[in-house]
Amino acid sequence: MSKSYSQNIFFEGNENSKIKNEIVAQVGSVKITAEEFIYSYEFGPAFPKREKNSKLIYLNYMINEKLLALEGYEKGVMKNELRKGLYADIESDLASEEMFKKEIVPKVKINDVEIKKVIEKKQTEYQLRWLHANDSPALKDYLTQLKNGISFDSLFTAQLSDSVLVDDRQLTTSLYNIYMKNPQFALIVDTLKAGKISDPIHTDDGWYIIKIDNIIKSMITGEAEYNKLKSEAVEAITKSKMDLLSDQYVKGLFEDENPIIKRDVFNVLRSYLGKFILTPENYSEWKLDDKLEVALSNLGLKRGEKYTGLTLVECKNRKISLDEFIIWFRNREQYVKFSKNELIAFSKSLEDLVWVMVRDKLLTDEAYQKGYNKSDWVKKQSTWWKDKISYSAYRNELANFITLNSEEQRLVSEKKQSQSEIMSAELSKKILHKILELKKKYKIVINEVLLNKIKVSTENDKKAIEMFIAKRGNLIPRPAFPSIDNDWVNWE
Repeated sequence: MSKSYSQNIFFEGNENSKIKNEIVAQVGSVKITAEEFIYSYEFGPAFPKREKNSKLIYLNYMINEKLLALEGYEKGVMKNELRKGLYADIESDLASEEMFKKEIVPKVKINDVEIKKVIEKKQTEYQLRWLHANDSPALKDYLTQLKNGISFDSLFTAQLSDSVLVDDRQLTTSLYNIYMKNPQFALIVDTLKAGKISDPIHTDDGWYIIKIDNIIKSMITGEAEYNKLKSEAVEAITKSKMDLLSDQYVKGLFEDENPIIKRDVFNVLRSYLGKFILTPENYSEWKLDDKLEVALSNLGLKRGEKYTGLTLVECKNRKISLDEFIIWFRNREQYVKFSKNELIAFSKSLEDLVWVMVRDKLLTDEAYQKGYNKSDWVKKQSTWWKDKISYSAYRNELANFITLNSEEQRLVSEKKQSQSEIMSAELSKKILHKILELKKKYKIVINEVLLNKIKVSTENDKKAIEMFIAKRGNLIPRPAFPSIDNDWVNWE
């Protein structure tokens, strides 16, 4: 579980804390609080922050999105099952995050010795190179040559080619970064001295023999640098301990519920997904149609019948259906990667995904049973996300009704403009007309006095940089907070 952003991140010891619940704008029945504005602005795109009147420009784009969200509600876009499922997933994610924040974060304890060790790792830079062997025979060949007096440098050079560049086999980085990326690798590196060659290290993609060329320890130059290193160390230790405690928490849920995957239903799922994500050649070669027939027969079903209500995972206190997995998967499929080289690997990657879904369902159940979905912070964020989903869905519906006229088709055929460029311009026109129409339909009130009081980190800065912060360790990958679309840049 990723480290959650505290709702106080922009408010502690800040004037913003006094005004966060005040209304900075109202769009029909929708109220935009100073708090919602601040989170949206701080986590939003950089282009408004580079303009004069940054905050007002950003707020007006928020208002545009709220107008389209209101119209989306009226048109019933949130009655769609996929959108309801996405909203339910985000609400579940927020509730689970709140549960972790309340029950796990307080258990994280950090001492000075731990901080000192992390600071030392951050200050220690390693220059290292390695030999890579795909299999045991290649590794044996390396070891034999080293034993016979062939130098590491000669073997290192010999492994380079047009497809293997020198930077693919060497690295200069801090010991801390190595620990973050590959703890197993780092444990070996941490024991080596400069000039020494490691014993073979086995990983999923073969064998490694490492040589440390140099170890450089930098000195802290001042209080500011030390405070920065200490802050980074505390954050890193906190995340590491939270991950460990989170794993223990999830392990406890699994032990309590003892989930079991029903093999025949899993095989139905494998063949169903295989139709969409495998090549026809693999699907046929792996005989997934035949395996589907066998699974359906074992379940007392026939091809063509509806498979609703099939239990994919059976737990002690609940059942998780095949339908639930499909809905869960649809909201995450763009982030999922399957192993497709062989049937066993494909099956294993799908089974691993089912276990991730079980984890999510168990965490959601636990969070809802404990009432975290009813906390003020979860309800507040859920409302922001619901508006964002409604806006996005209605915007997509507007886009779906765009067709190219004959002149635009001619420009595309003559390659004077791409279809995407024309479609984007047409959508901007359509949205502009719709927003002008909605501004007559809904009353808009902006509290500019309050807006001026709001403190933000970057404002009216032509050099404002673009940042994107995503929560990838949560139940569903998503931005930290809903913010305006970057597409509004085309309106500038």
